[in-house]
Amino acid sequence: MLEKARRDRDERISIVFTWKEFVEALGKGNMVLAPWCLTTESEEWVKEETKRIFMEKAPEEEQKSEEEKAKGLTGAAKTLCIPFNQPPLPEGTPCFTDNGKPAKEWCLWGRSY
Repeated sequence: MLEKARRDRDERISIVFTWKEFVEALGKGNMVLAPWCLTTESEEWVKEETKRIFMEKAPEEEQKSEEEKAKGLTGAAKTLCIPFNQPPLPEGTPCFTDNGKPAKEWCLWGRSY
């Protein structure tokens, strides 16, 4: 049972490097592993920007089936954790927010409800 839960979780994690990839993965209902600069300002920006983006898409949700609506969350993104087991982060990798800062760690992000 634990093994199945881990497989299901792992299938729902997208690894991204850019803001565009991040938003697309969140829109599919996935958790997202992204290179992050670890600043409070960027975390707040991600929260506000994803809230705005997904609220703008909310009218489109009205035309979807109940099953599709359940997958399309309208909440903001938030940090879930900084995994202990970090994948290699190539030197010079920028933060996925395009804020010009270098990434310091991989961070797992998800959507609020």
